[in-house]
Amino acid sequence: MKKAVSGILGVLFVIIVVCGVFVCTYIFNEPNHDKGTDSRQLVLGYWTDEDDDIRFYFDKSGEFKIVKLSDEDHIYAEGWFKVNEKAGKIKLMLNPRGERDTSYDLGEKLKLFSEITYRDLKAEEPYSDKGWTFLSERQRKEIMEAPSSCKFIMSNAKENVYNCERTRTIKEFNGDEKADQRVNDGANK
Repeated sequence: MKKAVSGILGVLFVIIVVCGVFVCTYIFNEPNHDKGTDSRQLVLGYWTDEDDDIRFYFDKSGEFKIVKLSDEDHIYAEGWFKVNEKAGKIKLMLNPRGERDTSYDLGEKLKLFSEITYRDLKAEEPYSDKGWTFLSERQRKEIMEAPSSCKFIMSNAKENVYNCERTRTIKEFNGDEKADQRVNDGANK
């Protein structure tokens, strides 16, 4: 009897540890911040498909949110993501306690996981060889307004396709958060 109970508890412990490790790989995952990577391009702003009234937010900390464009308080899903650049897929782990529109088909597996395939990611990075500190205001404006587009394909029954354009929101990435302040301080001297 003791061996059976200890065997069951041992198997249960292994299952809990494996599930915990799997969940933590999403929650504590951060996208690749290296220049020229898809992950970096995906997190530099929000992606909008005006025709289908949807917006995708992929945060540099590894969190995502999918909302209705016309009413951003209407959340389709939120949680954590990781990017498989070789396969061109964004793997989502849905937050079970977060707000959610359950009528929207995300193509969930095990009620917590979903996937978005991305194709044709095009993002211009003018002046990528210079640091933000050394750019003029005109060059910074060009970077912020550089066109970017991507096709997102939801892995659901309909395989919804969203042709999105990015509005860049992150001015500087990978390091120099105080670049603007230093440039302004240098101009005031």
